[in-house]
Amino acid sequence: MKKIDLHIHTSPSKYEREFTFSLDTLKNYVETTKIDIIAITNHNHFDKEQFEEIHSSLNCTVYPGVEIDIEKSHMLLIVPEDSIENLDLACKILNAEIHSDSDCITFEKFTEIFPNYRDYILIPHIKKDPSMKITTLEKFKGVIKTGEVKSAKKFAVAKKDNGLAPVFFSDLRMESDIQTFPAKQTYIDINTTEYNVLKNALTDKKKLYISNNKKADEFSFLPDGTSASTKLNVIMGKRSSGKTYNLKQIYESKDFKSDNIKFVRQFSLTGPSEEDKFNELVMEEQQKVIDDYLEPLRKLTDTLLNEDKAFETSMDKYLSSLKDFATNQSLQDSYSKSKLFNEYEYSIQDNLDTKKVIDAVITLLDSKHNQNIISKYINNDSLKKLLKELIIRRKEEFLEYKLKMETNKIVKILKEKLTNKSSLTSVSSINLYNVQKSRLLIKNFNKTCEDLKKKQNIYESDIHRFKLVITREMYSGAKHIKSALKTNIGLGNSFNRYYNNPYEYIHKLSEAGITKSDIYKSIISFVVKVYNESGFELSGGERAEYNLLKELNGAEEYDILLLDEPEASFDNPFIKDYIIDIIRDISQKTTVFITTHNNSLGVLLKPNKLIYTSKENDEFKVYTAEFGSKLLTTIDGDSIISYDTIMEVMEAGKEAYEERKQIYESFKN
Repeated sequence: MKKIDLHIHTSPSKYEREFTFSLDTLKNYVETTKIDIIAITNHNHFDKEQFEEIHSSLNCTVYPGVEIDIEKSHMLLIVPEDSIENLDLACKILNAEIHSDSDCITFEKFTEIFPNYRDYILIPHIKKDPSMKITTLEKFKGVIKTGEVKSAKKFAVAKKDNGLAPVFFSDLRMESDIQTFPAKQTYIDINTTEYNVLKNALTDKKKLYISNNKKADEFSFLPDGTSASTKLNVIMGKRSSGKTYNLKQIYESKDFKSDNIKFVRQFSLTGPSEEDKFNELVMEEQQKVIDDYLEPLRKLTDTLLNEDKAFETSMDKYLSSLKDFATNQSLQDSYSKSKLFNEYEYSIQDNLDTKKVIDAVITLLDSKHNQNIISKYINNDSLKKLLKELIIRRKEEFLEYKLKMETNKIVKILKEKLTNKSSLTSVSSINLYNVQKSRLLIKNFNKTCEDLKKKQNIYESDIHRFKLVITREMYSGAKHIKSALKTNIGLGNSFNRYYNNPYEYIHKLSEAGITKSDIYKSIISFVVKVYNESGFELSGGERAEYNLLKELNGAEEYDILLLDEPEASFDNPFIKDYIIDIIRDISQKTTVFITTHNNSLGVLLKPNKLIYTSKENDEFKVYTAEFGSKLLTTIDGDSIISYDTIMEVMEAGKEAYEERKQIYESFKN
C-alpha cells in the first residue's frame, strides 16, 4: 500500500491569490502524513526550477504535473520524470492561453498542446467543482478512467457506482502559515512508486482506498492515518482528553475553497448563547424568505422611482397651450399657419424582435453539438434563406427608426424657430401613450401596495415539532419604519402619504434621503414567530431545542457535520424522540462526528465507529473500533477494552451503573 497526494500547489497562477511557497511546510506535510508519492500540479503553469528543488529535497517520489482549465472544468495531468522537458514547453504555451480564472482551453487546443496525452495520468474533477462535463469526458474516448472527488463520502459513493475510479487529494497551497494538515490522501494497493505501475493502478477501483485498512466505508481523518467511518462516528473521552481538539483538527485542516464542513460548537446553542443563536437562526430564515417575497415589489418600486414625474405636468401644459392657441386664432400669422408650427413628433421605438430572431437563427446554424437534431427538422439552406430575409427586414426597420429620429430632431428645431418668430405659442408636444402608460402604472402600484398591507401569513416552515410563521402587515407609524430601516432620518412628512398614496410616499422617502435600495422595504412590515406543537411561542429550553433542530435541518448538504456535545440543556426524551433518528438519517448522506458524554445519545445512536480519546504522558491518543467490538485500538496497535472504557465514560463506571440499575429496579418493584 502506498499513500499518495497528486494535487499539491507550490506557486500561484498570475490570476490567483498570492502565496509564498514554503519548502519546510511541504517537507513537514510529507513526513507528518507519511506520504509515499506526491505530484506538483499548479494551475496552468509549471516551474521547472522549483520542481527540481522540491524533487531533490523530499524523501518521497515526486512527479511533475499541472492542473489544467479545460472546457470550464479542472483536470490534473501528471507525467513521468523523463517527460519533464515536454511538460515545461507545453505549459509555457498553456500559460499564454489562460489570462483569468474564467478562461479555459478547448479539447482541441489541449490535444494540440499535449499531443502525447494518452501516455500521461489524467484526473479530472468529477464530484468536485468545477466538475468535468460528460460531453468533455466523451471526447477523451475512454482515456480518462480516474476522477478526483471532494469528500470521503463522495469517494465512498463513487467507488460503488459504475463511473470513474475515485481519488481524494488535499489540493493544498504549501505556504508557511498552515497549522493543521488535512487527512485528504488516497491509499493505493501497489508495492512500488514507478510511474506506469501507479498509472495502471489508478484505473482500478479495487486498488483505491482512503484508509489504510482497506475498508470501503472508512477514511483517514487524522494525519497519522487513524480512520473513521464515512457515516456516523461517536467520539468519547474524559474531560480535556482531546475530543474537541480532534474535531477542531478536522475543521481547521479543511480547504476553504473546496470543503463544506458544518461545525456546531459546544455551548453555541444553549446557555448565554441560546437567545442570540435563536434570533440569528430565525433572522437567517426570515431574511431569505422576505427578500424573495419582496423581489417583484423591489423591481416595481425601482421602476416608479425612475419614472420621470414630468409627465404629471405635461398634460396640463399640453391642454393649456392647446387652449391658448385656439382662443388666439385672430393673432395668427404666416409662421403660425405653417404646418410644421403644430406638427407632432413621431412616437418611435426600435423594434428589437427581429434582431432577437436573427440571433436565434445564427445560434441554430452555429450549433455543432445539436446539429443532427436540428437538421432533422430544418435544413441549413432554409435557415440561411430565413437569415437573409430577416437581415433585409432588420435593415429596413432600423433605417425607418433612424429616419424618424432624425425627422423628430428637424421638426423640433423648426418648431422652435417658427414659435420664436410668431406672436402665437405652438401647442406643446406630448406623448399621450406614455402619459397613459405612466398613469396606469401608478394606479396599479398603488393598488398592489394597498393589497399587500392586508395582514396575511406568507410563509410557514415545519422544523420537526416547531413551526416558523412569517406574517406581513402594515407599518404602525413612522417610528416603526425608521426602526425597520435602521435610520435616523425624520419620516413624519413622508408617512402622511403612506395610507392613501404609496406612489407619492416612495417619492417623498427618496426626497427625504432614504436610499433606493431601502425604499421598497418601507411598504410592508413582517412579523416572525416560532410556535411549539401546542401553538404557543417558545420557552427558553424550547428555543435551545429549536436551535439544535434548525442547525441539523439541511446538514446533509454538507460534506462533514461536526457536533461538539450537543446534548447540553436537553433532556433524554428529546434526544431519544428527535435527535437520534435525525442524526442517523443525516449520516446516510454525509459524514458525522459527534462528541458526547450522554449515554442515551452515545450508545443508542449505534454509530458505525467509536472513537475514544485520552491524554497519556501529555500526548493525545486516539483509539477506534467498530461499534460492538471488544477492543479499541490505536494506529500503532495499542488497545484497551471497549466495555470498560464505555462504562467509565458514559456511565461513570460499572459500580455506578449497577447502583443505578438497582435503584430503578426498586422503583419498579
